[in-house]
Amino acid sequence: MHRLASIVLGLLCIAPAHGADAIATGGNPASVIVWGDAEPVAAIADGTVLSARTRLGNGRVVTLGHGGFLRDDRGDTRAFIAEQLAWLADQRPVRAWGVPDPIADLLASRDIAVERVGGSEEDLDFNTVDLVVGSAQAFHRAGRFDDLSAWLRAGGGMLCVETAWGQLQLGHADSVDDLAANRLLSGAGIMYTDRALSPGRDGLYELDNSVLALTNADFAMRILAGEAEGDKALAARVVRGGLAIAPLDGPLIRAADALADRYRQQLDDAYANMADRPLRLNQQPLACALLDLEARRAKSGDVRAHPSAVAFPGPVPVDMPRITRRITLDAIPGWRSTGLYAAPGEPVTVRVINGATAGSAVQIGAWRDPQDFDDRVRMPKAIFRTALNADQTTLASPIGGPVYLDLDPETARAGLTVEISGAVEMPRFRLGHTTVEEWQSRLRSLPVAWAELESDELVFTIPASAVRELDRPDLVMDHWNKVHEAMQEMEPRSARHWPDRQQRYVAEKRLSWGYMYCPSDGPLVIPMTAADEMVALANFDAEGENQLWGHYHEMGHSHQNPMWTFSGTGEVTVNIFTVLALHTVNGYPLDNAAMRTEPGRAFATMVKHAQDGAPFDKWKRDPFLALQTYALLWQEFGWEAFRTAFRAYDDLAPGERPSTDDEKRDRFAITMSQTVERNLAPYFEAWGIPISGAVEEAVGDLPVWMPEGWDEYN
Repeated sequence: MHRLASIVLGLLCIAPAHGADAIATGGNPASVIVWGDAEPVAAIADGTVLSARTRLGNGRVVTLGHGGFLRDDRGDTRAFIAEQLAWLADQRPVRAWGVPDPIADLLASRDIAVERVGGSEEDLDFNTVDLVVGSAQAFHRAGRFDDLSAWLRAGGGMLCVETAWGQLQLGHADSVDDLAANRLLSGAGIMYTDRALSPGRDGLYELDNSVLALTNADFAMRILAGEAEGDKALAARVVRGGLAIAPLDGPLIRAADALADRYRQQLDDAYANMADRPLRLNQQPLACALLDLEARRAKSGDVRAHPSAVAFPGPVPVDMPRITRRITLDAIPGWRSTGLYAAPGEPVTVRVINGATAGSAVQIGAWRDPQDFDDRVRMPKAIFRTALNADQTTLASPIGGPVYLDLDPETARAGLTVEISGAVEMPRFRLGHTTVEEWQSRLRSLPVAWAELESDELVFTIPASAVRELDRPDLVMDHWNKVHEAMQEMEPRSARHWPDRQQRYVAEKRLSWGYMYCPSDGPLVIPMTAADEMVALANFDAEGENQLWGHYHEMGHSHQNPMWTFSGTGEVTVNIFTVLALHTVNGYPLDNAAMRTEPGRAFATMVKHAQDGAPFDKWKRDPFLALQTYALLWQEFGWEAFRTAFRAYDDLAPGERPSTDDEKRDRFAITMSQTVERNLAPYFEAWGIPISGAVEEAVGDLPVWMPEGWDEYN
């Protein structure tokens, strides 16, 4: 019988390895992917595997993704752990290391005697134990990984407890492949993912034994091939997860390649038509499952033009000249636009003419959104990078994209000159460098699907369709420079938001979070449908309806300071900057409805909130209610009061900087009061914002301020 068929038959015959309905841990566990002869033993309804077991040589291993499972007594957790340890012990008395007391007692109740062995990972004598409960990474760090592996293969048993994402965050491993547990188990059909699961409902993960067989990726692939019955959408999710981290030279990838070859024409058609028909997990499960593998394979260096490139980011005409261009960059670190675009699957070569390259990279593509949803509108991996070598570097992308040099600050300061060949020219306007005449006569018409508008402060990566009719890109960038400058003067970009480099907006086909969003470590992300609004000159004045609230809002997020942004105000203090730009750059009066904070509205909101008892919970839940609190202050005391108050935080000694919400609320009330020389404690209290007696003590000698007309309502 074929090996895969025997695996499938075995899986179909699996009865649940335990009677657990729910298990619990107080933390965020890691998950695992399973294939081959390995057996999932705990999974939830969406196909996520919490625990699996396998044989390693003559030994046995069970995996868990969090140490909290060993200590938690809720649900069926202890019985589940005891069941797995009983399998590891093979129902015989064992000498054990790392088994918690409650679990040892449970094993004893099942007539499995446990002799406890002490010691640490460094000094454990493997000859004295039959069973180990612990972290493979800990044994690796103790220099005992090879000893652990040899002992297991010789017949030992291990409950491998590994919070994989935590190990990666702490720098104990460089990648999923580098995790000690995965180096130990990948050949036996189990690998930990880097995913951190959210806490289960009330801390409990409800198990679904009906999906156990399907959560083995080999069996799930059989379902996608039509060779077994099962939920194809769930199978696609399982396969996609497995193909994301299983060894590229391993049996699971080979099975996927065989399946792709069998359905090549069907898959290529699905990929090429993604612009009109996005891949739906419940409609094109095989294409959804295999698309991510193609992105991963390309990242490893096996790059071919992918059919989905026609849909996103778009085709490059085959007769468009591939050019060579010399470029000199200096001063500004980070992603630097080149005005060049890589065609799908075609290598681009960067030759260094002059300058250092340490810490710098060549990059193709601008789209960093992780596509954190089941369906697919583009290849999920859309950025491809490699280190910039001192002499020559070659890079390709299966879908193509703008070509960048990502400069280390030292490289930028020293300057860098390179020669780039193999790419095509894309529509690009750089303020102060590109003439309007050149833009109008040639650049905006270049037949590439994406364009970039740039100044020394900002870059927009947007569909070229948004700029084909744009006559004055200089006016566009002049306006956006003023917006950025206004926000910078109020509060410079936070250290988390690329403060020493150009701020970028990148348009996306579909976003993983919200309508737009501002990540801490990358470009602001907007939908492609919102690109036209950014370059429409009609949005740059104070006439009529403005369509840039969201765009300004996202830039505002990068200027928020956590010292004056307490819980409940993450979507509130950001709009200080939104209204600031609309007022000082666009020119809207403060009493214009476009501000959403006109004085009458702000005051009426305050009165209504106070009459309702000023519940702080409601204030925290309603961003536009809370925004009126700040609006009445800038309407009375002006923007300069906010600038001065924010700068006062710069002078705080480390011990004075607020960290808790209580401290942040008190500090803001004190700082703003001292700035405007008014006692604002009663004002914040009227809004229901909790402040301590320390505020009144600090500013009580100042005259009290409340909005005009307040006395009429109290």
